[in-house]
Amino acid sequence: MTAHVATQTSDHEDLRTPDTPFAVIDLARVRRNIDRLRQRLNALGVTQRPHVKTAKCPEITRLITDCNPGPITVSTLAEAEAYADDGYTDILYGVGIDPQKLPRVVELLRRGVTVSILLDSIEQAQAVNAVATDTGVPIPTFIEVDCDGHRGGVMLNGPQLLAIGRTLAETESLTGVLVHAGESYFSPTHDGQRSAADHERDVAVAAAKQLRVAGLHVEHVSVGATPTAHAAEDLTGVTEVRAGNYVFFDLVMAGIGVCSLDDLALSVVV
Repeated sequence: MTAHVATQTSDHEDLRTPDTPFAVIDLARVRRNIDRLRQRLNALGVTQRPHVKTAKCPEITRLITDCNPGPITVSTLAEAEAYADDGYTDILYGVGIDPQKLPRVVELLRRGVTVSILLDSIEQAQAVNAVATDTGVPIPTFIEVDCDGHRGGVMLNGPQLLAIGRTLAETESLTGVLVHAGESYFSPTHDGQRSAADHERDVAVAAAKQLRVAGLHVEHVSVGATPTAHAAEDLTGVTEVRAGNYVFFDLVMAGIGVCSLDDLALSVVV
């Protein structure tokens, strides 16, 4: 599908002629959406690690990162490799790692690209250790902690958190904890989204504290979903926020009040 960029009203006349279907991106709205979240997170004192799977587009990502190849989140290793080729050197692969993909991660690390991975099982941690030992390359790893929807992650008060942390520490591969408040997408009020943001923060910070009390080094405390990123008022203890949907927004976000219809920046003409 071809993407066309609408920059001013007269462009919309031209967009009636190409063969359909095609996507239309409203750059003015994209920039406004980006600035809104950037200003909010700057005020809260946390780093932004945008999830670029939404756009899969280096030009849009450069707008998000203000033309600086800052930290990003991806959902496939193909995305990680493409963004590494584009100069990005701090990339979180935010899907539970398949051990068969670890050699590709090591190749990126050897290129000088800090690629962090995500896991939530002892078996995955053991696989990471085996590859890190064989290659002599520590693999920066986040432990995913479940904060609501039970889609993935270890339980905060379960035995796996510390067991995985201690396993990864053997090869200096533990880098942080990560949570995602997926249930916030079903919260129709700002108060509900703010509560979800507080809970997301509390679970992440508590997980990091458990690991640190056990003597393990935790550098990153990562949270993020578009609703919670826009509702959070206190992110004490959090080091970074991941969000991606907000660049374009969609009808789900408009439906729960995170944005208005005038903020929707991506359309499909059919």
